[in-house]
Amino acid sequence: MRDLTLVAQLTDTHVTDPATTEVLYADHNGRLAAAVASINAESPRVDAVIATGDLAQWGAPREYEELAELLAPLSAPVLPLSGNHDEGKRLRSCFPEHPWADAEHSSWVTNVGKVRIVGLDSTREGESGAEIDAERLEWLDAALSADHPGPTLLAMHHPPFKSGIDWMDEGGFVGLDSFIEVISAHRIDRILCGHLHRPMTAVVGGHLAEVGPSTAVHIALDLATDAPRRVILDPIGYRLLAISPDDTEHVAGARWNIVGHTRYVDTGRAAFEPDWSD
Repeated sequence: MRDLTLVAQLTDTHVTDPATTEVLYADHNGRLAAAVASINAESPRVDAVIATGDLAQWGAPREYEELAELLAPLSAPVLPLSGNHDEGKRLRSCFPEHPWADAEHSSWVTNVGKVRIVGLDSTREGESGAEIDAERLEWLDAALSADHPGPTLLAMHHPPFKSGIDWMDEGGFVGLDSFIEVISAHRIDRILCGHLHRPMTAVVGGHLAEVGPSTAVHIALDLATDAPRRVILDPIGYRLLAISPDDTEHVAGARWNIVGHTRYVDTGRAAFEPDWSD
């Protein structure tokens, strides 16, 4: 049997209160339920599910109750992170058994088999953009400095790079230069992010960073300056990372294969420009 660890990534689920009167352009909760069913059907089985933030639509208590119900059928443990749409204390209360680093931030470290996963809270209170302050940088540096012979994944909500979609980059990233300085000094095998609602990749501090697709709605790809704020219903999707030792003869020492896949659950819909006035 292969020594394989399979990690799924859900992101930007934007779970809503079933009684909401908000105008939605997709059934967020139904789309998440479809993704959960698909993850449970994966073979080999998924060992853990990283949920990289914006798990609730507005951070309301009823939304977290619904989130817990929707994720309960998962056969693998959920490793949650806070996003700018989340309310951190309510998120942590929704997952009381999770190894949170402290009572103020939604950061954590855990091992899944031989894989170390570091979850970093990148949220800035009351803002859509990111912030990694000195306290979180010190915590991150210590977490990555701890000896670990296997691969390391770093998960966070905000990607540490500009997407090129202007209106999604407006929030900024406070402390980005210091963050890159810290991660550049460590071995990180993959950085997993959300926030941008569509798949993207970039190299940051010498490490490959990937953004997973939202299970709710997606941001239309338009790199033109001052592009309209359009969304698109791409297929429901989630990321899968297949992690296994690289035992090829030409490789010296312990090395790892990490292959990323995107699982699509259904078909999509053409781009459209919502009424943002609500």
